[in-house]
Amino acid sequence: MAGPPDPPTRRRVLAAGAAGMSALWLSGCASGAAPSHTGPPARVTAYGPGPGDPEGARRGGRIITAWSDEAQSYDPAIGWDLHSWEAISTVLHAPLYQYAQQYGGPAPHAAAALPKVSADRRTYTIPLRRDVRFHNGRPVTAEDYVYTWTRLMDPALESWAASYLFGIEGAEDVNEKKAKRISGLTALDPHTLRVRLSEPDALFPALLCQPYTAALPGEEIRRLGAGFGRTPVGTGPFRIRQYDSKRRRAEFEAFDQYFWRGTPLIDTLEYRWGIDYPLQTLQLLGGKVDVLGEGLVAGQAAKFTADASTRADYVQRIPVLGTQWVSLNLKRRELRDVRVRQALNWAVDRDQLMRMTFGLSDPWGCPFPKTLNGYRRTARPYGHDPDRARSLLAQAGIRKLRLQFLHGTQDPWPVLGQVLQQQLADVGVDITLDAMSQSAFDLATSKGEGDLYGSHLYIVLDSAIELATTCFTSDASQNYTGYANERVDRLVADARKASTAKRSNTLMAQAEEELVSDAAGIYIGNMNFLAAHSPRVRNYRMRGESGSYYDRLWVTS
Repeated sequence: MAGPPDPPTRRRVLAAGAAGMSALWLSGCASGAAPSHTGPPARVTAYGPGPGDPEGARRGGRIITAWSDEAQSYDPAIGWDLHSWEAISTVLHAPLYQYAQQYGGPAPHAAAALPKVSADRRTYTIPLRRDVRFHNGRPVTAEDYVYTWTRLMDPALESWAASYLFGIEGAEDVNEKKAKRISGLTALDPHTLRVRLSEPDALFPALLCQPYTAALPGEEIRRLGAGFGRTPVGTGPFRIRQYDSKRRRAEFEAFDQYFWRGTPLIDTLEYRWGIDYPLQTLQLLGGKVDVLGEGLVAGQAAKFTADASTRADYVQRIPVLGTQWVSLNLKRRELRDVRVRQALNWAVDRDQLMRMTFGLSDPWGCPFPKTLNGYRRTARPYGHDPDRARSLLAQAGIRKLRLQFLHGTQDPWPVLGQVLQQQLADVGVDITLDAMSQSAFDLATSKGEGDLYGSHLYIVLDSAIELATTCFTSDASQNYTGYANERVDRLVADARKASTAKRSNTLMAQAEEELVSDAAGIYIGNMNFLAAHSPRVRNYRMRGESGSYYDRLWVTS
């Protein structure tokens, strides 16, 4: 369930499986020569990281992206809303690693190769590319990472991301002002960074893909002060040319020393904000903007997908690592009976439900996303079997059950609630819909109110561990329902400390089996991102964890 002050729904989950580290090896990544924006595009085996091999690409031109709101900050230690997240993930900054393809794990980006990991899985030695430069032209060194990560720990900065690096030895001590340096962080030489963890953590490799771990130049932060959040100096494919709050736009220009040779292909990227969703639709169809940064929301999706021609020209379906479910509050006595929870799962017609999302979700009866990197599912998804639902309710001694369904204004839950009301009535369960503002909904559910309510979560870091530890383990940060299962807790904890990604995924598959059998929620959907862009935009690529890859786009005119 989304709600401030957490990071945005689409990107909130910051955890990763030690990903079977993709076998996508990149060519020429350690060259010491300064890259040229005018050279041939880099050739790699996948579109992320690197620009792929855009045959027939046209150089030059401008892309305009529309956003509903102004970004919180372009400082990667501060920004977390959707606008900020894309800017810091794929435009202005370049982390050590970047996810490969649509579902792959970390692959070298600003790093020269995958890290060397010690036998005890606690020490990571990371070689750095020698051709990475800040937008001011200065080469990046290992000391810049030591500075950036130490700054992240500064309690005065109040970075929402600080706790994600607490697994590094000494990091939390800096955050608590018990130390001035992170003991587990060492620059062995200008191009080698060593990280020592307090204990093995299968999530750590994907943390190195996150924008808040990208190197920042201390001299520019000191020079710009608070202005760094609007006009930062990073290492990404674009550098900021102008930020204009009054005109509600930011302009970025291609960085001619970007380390992926021959990219970006476009000259200019412009962000515009303060544009509501109906106006975004009109501007995209009218050629005023090229990309909708937030993609299509439910209302827009209905319009864009109704007409086959419009759908083909403007809409691109992007699978993301996100699921939807109905949370079941175990404060309600009847819901503490697993047979009742199972019955509710069998009563739901997911195909009918997901038609109401116009492509934003697919039917799905498991808690974890359909596809995860290196993950082999053993759980069997729930289907639609109302007779089985009635039988389970009868076994539980339930003749008539009345439940309250809370929902806010966030799509698609108001509509899904109505459909669920009809479906559950067919098995003798009466649902009362309780509509409220989104802020009231967030507050009510965080206080453990309501019998049922809609939940969803996007995984950012490639592992089901984060979804489980955010929503389903007994101490999960967003477990407001009172759900607790000792076996799930143990399996997830063991998965996080597993010696290999394969072992971690095996344990998480067992945890998913338990969550399905125990019916911790009513699992209903696997989420998609409906990208909307002009037909003139070519080679559009994106991942839900980061946003659009503007370094490899081009325009036809």
